[in-house]
Amino acid sequence: MQEQELTQTQAIGLLIQAADIGQSRGAFKLEEAALITRAIHLLVPERADPGPPAPVEDSASPEGNDE
Repeated sequence: MQEQELTQTQAIGLLIQAADIGQSRGAFKLEEAALITRAIHLLVPERADPGPPAPVEDSASPEGNDE
């Protein structure tokens, strides 16, 4: 089996995946998980918490209701 060359971006992605897998298996203490999350958000800002979800519009609104 031949080793594949990795780019820095691919290496970071693999490390993030490893951290995600470890976290899903309960491999980290709470403080460790928080620090890993901060590090991931520093490297990949778009994975940062987007904040509270947007309100969902009620599809059964009075406007256009034929009942």
